[in-house]
Formats: sequence, C-alpha cells, structure tokens
Amino acid sequence: MWYEILPSAVIITAALGLPGWGLYHVHNLTLGNHFRRSMTDWWDRNQYQRDMRLTGNPYVVNGLENIPDK
Repeated sequence: MWYEILPSAVIITAALGLPGWGLYHVHNLTLGNHFRRSMTDWWDRNQYQRDMRLTGNPYVVNGLENIPDK
C-alpha cells in the first residue's frame, strides 16, 4: 500500500536534514552564532572587514544607518 513508503521517506528526509540542522547548532557552540561567514572570496573578506570596522560585530545586520556620515 501507499503507507509502506513512509519509513523510507522518513529515513531519507532525516539523512538529508540532520547534517544541516546539526551544523546550525555546532556553529552556535563554536562561533557564538548560528551562521558561518565564508572567507573564500575577496568580496566576502572585504565585507567581513567592513562590518567588523563599522559595528565591531560582523554578524549583526548592517544597514545604511550604521555607516557614518562625513
């Protein structure tokens, strides 16, 4: 019957979902936040350094109100 597929579907869903869910919490334990910023590209490093310079915390969402006027 149709319900015989449910155990396999649950196993596949758990196998695909648990690594992402686990990394979300591992990053919180190791980095102090739930998200990891990639430093593989020049643009990403530049934005990280800009956020660190402007607010002191690169993981805070920065808007135009955080950029000082000249």
